[in-house]
Amino acid sequence: MLRIHFDSEDLARTTVAPSADVLWEILLSLHALQERNEEVALDGWRRRTRPLIPASLRPLLEIAPPRGYSADFLTPTRGTADLGEGVDRILATTPNELTRDFTELARQGGTPFIARSLDGREAVRRVAHDVDRFFKIALAPYWKQISRDIEAERTRLVRILADHGVERLLGSLHPYARWEHPVLHVDHYVDQDVTLGGRGLVLVPSFFCRHHPITLRDPELPPLLVFPIGRRTWLGRPQTGEQGGTKQLEGLLGRTRTTVLKTAMTGCSTTDIARAAGISAASVSHHTKVLREAGLITTRRDGYSVCHEITDLGLSLLTSAANRPIRQPRPMPEGLNRQAI
Repeated sequence: MLRIHFDSEDLARTTVAPSADVLWEILLSLHALQERNEEVALDGWRRRTRPLIPASLRPLLEIAPPRGYSADFLTPTRGTADLGEGVDRILATTPNELTRDFTELARQGGTPFIARSLDGREAVRRVAHDVDRFFKIALAPYWKQISRDIEAERTRLVRILADHGVERLLGSLHPYARWEHPVLHVDHYVDQDVTLGGRGLVLVPSFFCRHHPITLRDPELPPLLVFPIGRRTWLGRPQTGEQGGTKQLEGLLGRTRTTVLKTAMTGCSTTDIARAAGISAASVSHHTKVLREAGLITTRRDGYSVCHEITDLGLSLLTSAANRPIRQPRPMPEGLNRQAI
């Protein structure tokens, strides 16, 4: 079990990351790519991405295994969406940080290839290059959707924080996380205590984090908690532009109602929908009523505001319209299967 210990200063300094963290999504998608369990939301992405991963990226997979310890220096950021900035932070890895991570990796499964074959600075440059390359192959075609889903979760968290305070927020992160003042407990985790000591905690919602919230191993690093978002849309095919497949859905629902449904993917107010669809608030009420009665969205009142959210049925309808059938996967590059075992 993970236990994160707060004092009053830590509660006051707890924040939600300002955006998707590109380096954490890279690390956790490396985990997901190597795992065997085929979650529906990631199934299409895995099948399309695995054949594209060249053998030259195997050293990167080696320092980011799906189970056990992954190198902390791969994720030095806490909510940085800019890949260039993230790569620069990796390049700033110190020799001590590199030695710490390679020692821990050797303890659990042998010295990594890049530690055996390259000196420290060359190893860091190789990793930074491979991280950039992996992102362009595996995540860049889907980044708009990934960022949108993370932003929807961030919006939910910020609303909880604004309306109910930080302790309610900490108790609303994930089914495995429970708040018992002054400790946040995370079940199904290695036994670890993190004492914040006045530094506060950054909460980082993640698309590719799947099983339970996670944190860094080194207690001296800036504290954060990465956790799975509550709703992920299906990564069925790369996005090369706006989703043209929804034209067929517009023929069924109409353009305005389709826009309302798409806007509700992030959880939104009546004003948000009116702005997105270019219609009046009264018209929004009519369209949301129709969609609600069809089981495609839900509407709930939160204080003086109203929040419209897409249902699983609505999400299935929208993603089915927006994604073409997926071709059968080609054989994976030699060696990648061994990483997944």
